[in-house]
Amino acid sequence: MKETPEKQPEFDPETYTDPILEECYRIKAEISAQFKTLDEFYAYLKAKEEEGKRNGIKYVSYFDPSKHKTSEKSEDNT
Repeated sequence: MKETPEKQPEFDPETYTDPILEECYRIKAEISAQFKTLDEFYAYLKAKEEEGKRNGIKYVSYFDPSKHKTSEKSEDNT
């Protein structure tokens, strides 16, 4: 449902910026300024994870290979 200009006269769709997206862009710029490569950022995150583990924080892996099945094509569909 579109809002009419009569309901929101201060709203200008040409200049509107989403505050959530602006925050995401700000965070992305900070990360890009701090780390030059993706490998540096990954190493930083792994170090923080290791520090958390030493401090007693438990991490859960969402990857469970037993739940992933390979799709096999049946022979009678040829």
